Amino acid sequence: MAIVALNKVTLYGSAAQRDAALDALQRLGRLHLLSLSDAEARAPVEGLASADAREALKYLRAAPVQRRPSKRTRGFDAPTIIRQTLENKRHRQALSDERDSVDKAIEDMTPWGEFRLPPVEELGDTRLWFYAVPRRDAKAIAALEAPFQIAAEDPTTLYLVVISPVEPVAAPGERKDLDPRPLSELRARRGEIDELLEDLDWERNELTRWIGLLQHNLNEADDRAARAWAEQLSRCDEDLFAVQGWAPREARTEIEAIANQHRLAVTFAAPDVKDQPPTLLKNPDRVVGAENAVTFYITPAYRAWDPTPIMFISFSLFFGMIVADAGYGLLMAAALLLFWRKLGNTPNGARSRCLFLAIVVVTIVFGALAGSYFGLAPSADSMLGRLRVLDFENRGQMMGLSILIGVTHLTIANLITAWHARGSARALGSIGWVLVMVGALMMAARLLETPGGVTAAWLGQWVLGLGFLTILLFSSDRPWRSTRLGDWAGRLMDGLGALTGISKLFGDVLSYLRLFALGLASAQLAVTFNQLASDMTQFRGLGFLLAAVILIAGHGINLVLGLMGGVVHGLRLNCIEFFNWSLTEEGYPFRAFQKKVAV
Repeated sequence: MAIVALNKVTLYGSAAQRDAALDALQRLGRLHLLSLSDAEARAPVEGLASADAREALKYLRAAPVQRRPSKRTRGFDAPTIIRQTLENKRHRQALSDERDSVDKAIEDMTPWGEFRLPPVEELGDTRLWFYAVPRRDAKAIAALEAPFQIAAEDPTTLYLVVISPVEPVAAPGERKDLDPRPLSELRARRGEIDELLEDLDWERNELTRWIGLLQHNLNEADDRAARAWAEQLSRCDEDLFAVQGWAPREARTEIEAIANQHRLAVTFAAPDVKDQPPTLLKNPDRVVGAENAVTFYITPAYRAWDPTPIMFISFSLFFGMIVADAGYGLLMAAALLLFWRKLGNTPNGARSRCLFLAIVVVTIVFGALAGSYFGLAPSADSMLGRLRVLDFENRGQMMGLSILIGVTHLTIANLITAWHARGSARALGSIGWVLVMVGALMMAARLLETPGGVTAAWLGQWVLGLGFLTILLFSSDRPWRSTRLGDWAGRLMDGLGALTGISKLFGDVLSYLRLFALGLASAQLAVTFNQLASDMTQFRGLGFLLAAVILIAGHGINLVLGLMGGVVHGLRLNCIEFFNWSLTEEGYPFRAFQKKVAV
């Protein structure tokens, strides 16, 4: 549940041993390589040498119908399969674009009926101009000086043909540029396109049987590219070679075994102050799903800390508060149960299942505490009604809860920063921000008319003042033991500069009010859809059908909005507000030199 400790590993041997040593290290897959070469070594970009193969594989995997993967290599020619796949994709895209164009031409041509525009040379100096004129503008047609004819009409529009050498000035309605082909020909071409697209779909489905072999072929290409890259990074002359990289300390025994097997010299060194090792995160299976949410925004520096466990808890909590409905939570639980086994078929899916489960549980629990089940509130004397302790209508309660959660979240962030800065005066500066938040919260207790609010507010003034003083004195890296007046003046200036962050802190704390605002919006929408559906039931027959449509569509839209809000704002509160106070350094991820194709 932390950032993995690394060692800098260097292996030495004769030039003749290089290939065998690199092959062994690639099979091990525990080394993040460093450059020892004087020449500039470009990292292998996945798919750079096989961009066509990667594009073809992505296209085939997106096919709605998949054939059973073929395991026989006879008849498999990767370049030919890739070329056929990409030709299929390009042809399919071109036909799809043409189909859209033909559909638009048919839509525009239909009101005028079946006719073919004569060639331009046959019209001489005249031209045909086509207009769709709304009936409300029908009087403007009479003002046209050029000959015209109303070719067709419908309840809202008149379809006008004007004969004129140049486009009529101030012609009414919208001008239409019609396709030169007649309507029958356009419809025939539309049928041909559908047949060709169907043929391409069959061809695409047939090609999907090669997905497994294409992936294997692609992995082999990536392995070759990584191997060539490792050769560029290593140092080699006529007699000796050396390769260096970062490796987990727990991999020392395996690396020593490779060194002994290939008769190589090896050294291990802990990172020094000047080193900037990559970051390798390692978390238990129950919280590992939150790693993607962390690295989506930032990769913590090697000497920072891993926020994954806190992200797991806080993201689940924020998501549940935003959706804020136990009924929606039960729907999410049913969907998770349905796809649970399928999620386990992929590494990312298996890593995320526990996070999804936590989100569902928090959503159900918070929805029950708020007494909302698809926007319906249970009666107070029922078992579910007794669980209700929160009320979105009580805005003071919900806003206070949101602010309390925000203060707690940012307090944790500052305490973590203080812990990592322990031993320096700056740690007390972070403690000062905690005191400011706690003091301000205690003063707010009087505004909320809570019991003991006056006493808490009085004490909060002193806590707030102590926090400001701590920030002023302990937000500088200047030495405390200095006797120079300039250093002390600079320390105070640094403190005053740090105090300007109070506006940022105020904005960050208030940002947590979105938890209440979005939860309230979700609850109100659910109630509104229920009311609309109830009103429809007053009309018998069709009214019940409309009520069902409103309930299904309305709650579906509300659930989708809640899911989107939970993801976006749940990530925002963690990645913006929380990380800005707790993660001051960004690192880069650990990239293992490894084989994708098992030996």
